[in-house]
Amino acid sequence: MLTIYKNSDERLIQKSVIRPNHLLLLIDPNVDEINQMTRHFQLPAKFFTDALDQDERPRLERDEHGYLIVLNLPIKNPKAGEKHEPPYITQPLGIIHTDSNLILVSRQHHPVIEQLINGECGDFQTEMKTRITLLLFKAVAKAYDDHLGYINDAAAALQQKLRASYQNRELFSLIELSKSLVFFSTSLSSLAILYRQMMQGRTFKIQESDRKLLDTILVDIEQSAEVAEMRRESLSNLMDAYAAIVHNNLNTVLKALTAIAIVMIIPTMIGSIFSMNVALPNEDDPTTTIIVATIMAGLSLLLILFFYFKRYLRLH
Repeated sequence: MLTIYKNSDERLIQKSVIRPNHLLLLIDPNVDEINQMTRHFQLPAKFFTDALDQDERPRLERDEHGYLIVLNLPIKNPKAGEKHEPPYITQPLGIIHTDSNLILVSRQHHPVIEQLINGECGDFQTEMKTRITLLLFKAVAKAYDDHLGYINDAAAALQQKLRASYQNRELFSLIELSKSLVFFSTSLSSLAILYRQMMQGRTFKIQESDRKLLDTILVDIEQSAEVAEMRRESLSNLMDAYAAIVHNNLNTVLKALTAIAIVMIIPTMIGSIFSMNVALPNEDDPTTTIIVATIMAGLSLLLILFFYFKRYLRLH
């Protein structure tokens, strides 16, 4: 869907015809809309198809009639909850600069785009292509910071559940959170490389005042990348620790069950011997039953004490 925006009285209004200095928003465009853009601006079709590719990484590509900047935005995974699906993934956003217009291309709506259109990212005029791009950079950095906070809160909640649970569900949830952090870490590293490339000014002309803003955004992105990597390693260590705890608890339970089985086997074996239909010494003497029962109870007590002091019967 193609939406055309132009400033009017400090707010954006929608237009029906593409004119110079308009902001164009393409959300999940069809083939006809992509062909319309390529004909109107003489741009390669791959600028649009690359921006719609879910696996596209942040980069900058130049053409004689414009250039493409690909960003990755953090989003909630629409397939979250399905088996082996991470709760958060990244979505590409294409920012296409032409001589007269700025085009935003995305597979689906994203809060960052909505914030830009609603003026929450900062004031701008639709002809200010560089400022709009930098406002998007700043909003993307904040989105990553917010999503890293969501992941940290989810991990803390899972830790509380794991302390009282022997189930695998929480461990699998930690694995899925770790997958999200891999997505974020990869995208943030690529964004940092892209921003450094833009800071050099070889393919993207930027004023000194805007350079300072881009430098601040770069610092935020690098910090988020470090946080993502740190939390990914922390989750990995946490999963290893809990896996070891679960394994140790299982060993403790198995030792206790083995000790109980051995304690029960001895009197069972003695009782089985004296219940056989064969002649046994003093079987007619009533005190024999008392003696056998005493021996069985004594052996069982000795085995219980032995396993107790060996810590086989302690679950903590």
